[in-house]
Parts: sequence; C-alpha cells; structure tokens
Amino acid sequence: LMQTEQMVAGEDIAVVETSQGDFKMRFFPSEAPKTVENFIQLPKSGNFDGQKISYIERQQEESGKCRLFAGSGKPLTEPGESIYDEPLEQEISYNLGTIPGAVVAYAPEGTVDSRFYISGPPPVSREEIEQLTASNYPSQLVELFEDYGGYPDEWLHRTVFAQVVEGMDVVDTIAQVAVDENQKPTETITINSVSIETYQAQ
Repeated sequence: LMQTEQMVAGEDIAVVETSQGDFKMRFFPSEAPKTVENFIQLPKSGNFDGQKISYIERQQEESGKCRLFAGSGKPLTEPGESIYDEPLEQEISYNLGTIPGAVVAYAPEGTVDSRFYISGPPPVSREEIEQLTASNYPSQLVELFEDYGGYPDEWLHRTVFAQVVEGMDVVDTIAQVAVDENQKPTETITINSVSIETYQAQ
C-alpha cells in the first residue's frame, strides 16, 4: 500500500494552512495523475484561499465515523473547479486505501473536480475484518483497517489521490467542531491557503 511507503526527496506535497492550524499531504501521481494535477494546479490561481470547510460528516458519536469535506468554496452539492475542459472521471487504484488520513476526491456524480474529503478514523468491527479477509482484500490493507480504522466499503469505489502525512491532529480537531442539523460547522473554519512544495528528505 503506497500510503505506508517512506516519502522520497522530490515528491510534491501540499501545505494546507487553516484557521485551526496546518497540515501536509503527499500525492500519488502514478495512481491518479489527472486528479493530482488538478489539485496541484488550482492553488496557483488561489482557488482554495479563504474557502470555508463546507461539511463535516459525523454519524453517531459512538461510531467514530467522521469525514471532513472542502474544496469548492460553494455548497457541497455544486460542482467544484477543474483545469480540464472535459469531465474528469474517477481514477481508482488497488494500491491506495480509504484509511484514516486518505484524501479522496468527492465525486457524487462520478466526475472529479476540486472537491475532496479527508477520511477520519472510524473503527472497523471484527465482523467487518472477517468479511474483508473472506473477500480476499489484500492482507496489508486488512491489517491497516484493523489497526487504524477507515472506510473499507469505499475501497475501489473512490479516487484516493493523497494522504495526510503531518498535522492529522489538526484535521481531527476540525472534524470534531460542532455542526448544525445539516452537518455544517457552526463556526467558520477556513482554508487560508494551499501551497505546493517539494519534499526534502531529512
């Protein structure tokens, strides 16, 4: 699973500055080249600057299920931005899983744009783990779901194109902000800026 591999010098990373703190994410251009390119190019025009976190999906508190949505600066139901003239279809990879911290393209109609969400860490039950094993899910992926949680039902159904590698505590803090009956944050949380940098190995 590529999300667990060590980063190498020269990788593009996004530094996302929010009103609650910063987080960083790495990209996987070999698996989702067009989705990654779309995300990398949009900050050059300031697309994400000043956007509000639009939606926090939180199911029953005891379930731990939580996802953080952003990326369009408009209601989640409205299309986001794209650098492409033609509709961008989903790019599905066997090598990327919907584990905590996975950055996933939000494509309710099957078309990818600037909208994205970050997976939280809902626990995966023992029964679900047994079902995954019986369904021949890769053993490494099953172990990750068992140890860290995630959304196994979304694997191979969503475009995973990046992974939070630093500042997941900031993402978790935002995800726990109070929401109204429509699951919109009751306080304004903004993405101040997104910058693309080159990772330098320590």
